[in-house]
Amino acid sequence: MGLVAMRAPSRICWLACLLFSISLGACTGDTGEQGPEGPEGPQGPPGENPDIGIEREPFGLVGRVIEPNLLPVSNGTVYLVPAADVEALSQKPIDLFATPEETATLDNDEPIEDLIDAHSDSYEQAAVENGEYRFETLPEGSHFVVWFPAADDDRHLPGGNNTRVAFASASLIGMQMNIVVSSQPSPEATYVGSSTCMACHGLHSTTATAHNVGLQVPGVRSALQDISPWPNFDEGLDAFDPPTTLYYYDCDGAALDSSKCAVRDSPPPGTVSFEVRLLRDAGRPLGVIGAYYVEMLNRINVEAARRYDLVLTYGGAIHRQQYLMRRNNADGSFSYFMLPMQYNYQGDFSNPDSDDWPWRDYRSDQWFDFGTGLLTQPANSESFDNNCAGCHMTGFGLAGSDADGWSASAVPDSGGAFDYDGDGRVELINTGCEACHGPGSEHLELGPRGSYIVSPRLLTPGRATAICGSCHSRPIGIGAGETGLPLSADHQMPPPGIRRAEFALAHTTRVSGAPEDFFMSGDPAAHYQQYSDHIRSRHYRNPARISTCTGCHSPHANFEDVYGLDVEDNLNVVCTVCHSEVIPVIEHVVEKTNFNHSTIDREFRCTECHMVPTAKSGASTPALFDVIPSTDPPLQYFWNDIASHRMVMTGATEFSEQPVAATNQCAVCHGTFLPNP
Repeated sequence: MGLVAMRAPSRICWLACLLFSISLGACTGDTGEQGPEGPEGPQGPPGENPDIGIEREPFGLVGRVIEPNLLPVSNGTVYLVPAADVEALSQKPIDLFATPEETATLDNDEPIEDLIDAHSDSYEQAAVENGEYRFETLPEGSHFVVWFPAADDDRHLPGGNNTRVAFASASLIGMQMNIVVSSQPSPEATYVGSSTCMACHGLHSTTATAHNVGLQVPGVRSALQDISPWPNFDEGLDAFDPPTTLYYYDCDGAALDSSKCAVRDSPPPGTVSFEVRLLRDAGRPLGVIGAYYVEMLNRINVEAARRYDLVLTYGGAIHRQQYLMRRNNADGSFSYFMLPMQYNYQGDFSNPDSDDWPWRDYRSDQWFDFGTGLLTQPANSESFDNNCAGCHMTGFGLAGSDADGWSASAVPDSGGAFDYDGDGRVELINTGCEACHGPGSEHLELGPRGSYIVSPRLLTPGRATAICGSCHSRPIGIGAGETGLPLSADHQMPPPGIRRAEFALAHTTRVSGAPEDFFMSGDPAAHYQQYSDHIRSRHYRNPARISTCTGCHSPHANFEDVYGLDVEDNLNVVCTVCHSEVIPVIEHVVEKTNFNHSTIDREFRCTECHMVPTAKSGASTPALFDVIPSTDPPLQYFWNDIASHRMVMTGATEFSEQPVAATNQCAVCHGTFLPNP
């Protein structure tokens, strides 16, 4: 008769069935009586689904504290750090030249942790109980949500996956925010090598990073070294076959920098002090010591030529390559030394400065005594082992003394590049997984699986940047003769996850570069100071998003760019993903300079103004080719090759001292519209 004539219960059941039949495909009869309640099922394992099981309050914030493997962290404290306090922190400059003791007491160089040190009693906080935390109410404003371990918790490091972004309180009301935190290995953990790590973490390999290809047997790659991003990697070795003679002339033994002589690969007009012949022994296959070698010949005094076998190349991914020989110590160990030549990939003999030619002098005073005019050799204290190796090796160890010679070692690894210490096992002589994540034996062997390892992305921004900063800050260490390695008194490199304050006290006699390593503007004049730049930038201390090194650079070579930048086809995407207000960039440039740059037929890069290469590692690089005014001869302006990481634009007032966003000479005209920062 129609729906209206049906009994009410049947009509309801029929309508429900009609709607549900879309998925069931059929309609059954009336619903029967409900059966008896079944027994309660077993409780699921802890941490199986961390988003279920917390009773939520309507005006608060709750969550779990867990490791990346979802295991709960039972205690600790969650703090809400006001974004306004981080903003205030940025107004106080960081003193790079403070002593280690003074650095350890700075209250503005580690955002988040410095503030918690000062205000832990007054900041809104919630204790973690049984792996859960709860804020009943939230203060007004924006905050960074940070977890700190309990005093007796030596398994975890402070931070969390949400530590670096400020959240408005209104956006957190009623939320469940789980905080994923990093564990750490114990002091007893040992290194296992990158090959072991990659058995599980292959997608996060580092084989195609500059960190992992820096030290190589000449012309040979290990299983963990991929040079495909750098097709000209062996360009310097090409000069050994056929042989090339490098002439060291117009030398100034009193010069303060590492370059004492001009170097040409053809007979020069000046007085030659000595020659270095680059040779290839065709009778020895690649990989055999002596396949490449050099001969040094004195041209001031008559003495026998000296031969040195080329054992390792150093560099090749970015800007330059150098070459190492090794020397036997009295106890049978080896020490390694830089030979006195450097190949500059972007060098050109037409450049006005001889340091910017394809070959340049590198510490020739260690190989030629300019006082006596005789060939010599470096002192034991100048070895690569105690001056450089710790920042390039994984599982670094060091033995010896200035008197007996220094001998470094690294973790044995089947995919290693070379048997550096001569014990019969190849070693991981480059920066592998455990250099940033810590020794992996406990992570591999102990339960629960997935613990006992450092996850840099989960650390506070201060600790995360300090991992890179221990080497990228030009420090002077304590052990091994107070060299450029940040070695502790017992010759240990800084472990991943320590604070800058601890790094300063335990590993340095000088925390950052010396004043002469910087221009008056604050931009770097010497290389490997990126960390010292970055911690002074607004990117590191601001009330919205605290950036770390990995905010721009991928340490795992997940991107195609050789610097580990997520650039796709546009370098600006790294910047404009946050600074969307400057798109299109050309309009931003016109707005800031009041000049339309009509002679420029390409898109500007943000880095051309905000990350000018002011420091030098290899050769100076051609920058602006200036044709304004058109009646004058065009001028080629040079930048150096290592970018400033302060992320500011140094203005026209500094053009006479350093590279700036215009040109040194052209800023005479361009300075009329180029603003100061």
